[in-house]
Amino acid sequence: MSDNEPVRVVVSHEDITALKLTEEALNQSRESLTEQKQSLEEANIALKVLLKQREEDKLELEKKVLGNIKDLVLPYVEKLKNSPLKLKEKTLVQIIETHLNDIISPLLQRFSNAKILLTPQEIQIAALVKDGKTSKEIADIMNVSETTINFHRKNLRVKFGLRNKQTNLRSYLLSIS
Repeated sequence: MSDNEPVRVVVSHEDITALKLTEEALNQSRESLTEQKQSLEEANIALKVLLKQREEDKLELEKKVLGNIKDLVLPYVEKLKNSPLKLKEKTLVQIIETHLNDIISPLLQRFSNAKILLTPQEIQIAALVKDGKTSKEIADIMNVSETTINFHRKNLRVKFGLRNKQTNLRSYLLSIS
């Protein structure tokens, strides 16, 4: 203040300790959140790798199960079906076959896995059916009779679990590929 008297100064003090402590806590929280974010990103990457590996393992297991059923079980079921059995025994074999088909039908939803149970000729016919070819056109392409193609189409319907269903074979093949 200035006037004729000696100079005087007014000093005001404000305690900002709480503000400084809050700023420091905020900075520490930011650093902590940054570390947590980085940790979560690393964990997310690791989980993605594990999930991918799990999916690959699952596909491999499905292929092994289908292959084992095809190679180790179905041939014996076919032999039993073709052998002279009593009605009760034929019914039991039919039940076993039905249950096996029920077990493997979810695995057959992927066309790549379905190839395991298909013969090379059935795979070729399935591809042509998927392309929209008729039985006659397929017979001409493969140089076999139309009856043979119809036989293989029937087998495809059986292997894909399309027996007694009104599902179009081509539509089904397009949906699983």
